[in-house]
Amino acid sequence: MADDVATVLPRDLTAELPTGLHRFPAEEFPRALSTIRIPVAMLALYLAMSLLWILVSDRVVTAIFQDHATESWVQTAKGIAFVLVTATVMTIAIATYVRRSNRIRRDLEDAWDETLLGWALAMDARESNLAQHSQRVADLMLVLARHMDVPDDQLRTMYRGALLHDIGKLGVPEDVLNFPGELSEHQWALIKKHPDYAVRMLKPITFLGDAMDIPQSHHEKWDGTGYPRGLSGTDIPLWARMFAVVDVYDAVTSKRSYHDGASHERALAIIRAESGTHFDPDVVLAFEEMMSGVDPAAVSSSSPTR
Repeated sequence: MADDVATVLPRDLTAELPTGLHRFPAEEFPRALSTIRIPVAMLALYLAMSLLWILVSDRVVTAIFQDHATESWVQTAKGIAFVLVTATVMTIAIATYVRRSNRIRRDLEDAWDETLLGWALAMDARESNLAQHSQRVADLMLVLARHMDVPDDQLRTMYRGALLHDIGKLGVPEDVLNFPGELSEHQWALIKKHPDYAVRMLKPITFLGDAMDIPQSHHEKWDGTGYPRGLSGTDIPLWARMFAVVDVYDAVTSKRSYHDGASHERALAIIRAESGTHFDPDVVLAFEEMMSGVDPAAVSSSSPTR
């Protein structure tokens, strides 16, 4: 499934998946960070020209127009022209500043996202069967979010939360993560700590504050039997309820050390059966609608999640 995620999703939805993070060449930073110089230079030139205009123009008008009425009219027209030129120059300067500032912000956000992707890949590498699991479920989560009409300005934050959903497993011993059989009670206790570890790792990072719902709550269950806080129903954040379905779908259709990947139809049947107990029924319905165009034969297995 990892290599063929585009074939697993409905044809009309695959175009919505990210095609890769934008890369910002290091050599571009000096030029981008100097963005303030251009509007400042424009303003400095404008102020110099304005001062010259004020000092010279009055003398020129007085020298040329001897008639007081004509001179008064020309001075008024000169003042209006000055205001119009000022407004034009200020508009251009502000627009230039805003446009380039927005570009820097986007470039920095892309750099942050590349860093987060690196964290996710490092995290997946700790579990032998988790190749690109985090990026795959984050992509699928984004498709579900669009299907459920999540506002566009929230999608990037949601994607970050999905990408880092299991970051807390960095605090779980590798021998537990890669245990080939059924986990013992003690091992499960260690696994169940990873949402709390995620909160402790991510909380100090201000720009990830709004993305915390998924790492912290994606193992909560609709009926209150999940972990770590035992939340139920709509007390579970919506993003976490959505991600729970996506995460389990990927887990069921992926090959684990202790089971082979199931079919697409089998995964949907399991999710449907747990609607109202494990999953939010409304999210299950939306997920089924989204996945209705999937060709079951296209599903392949590759990696698990616990």
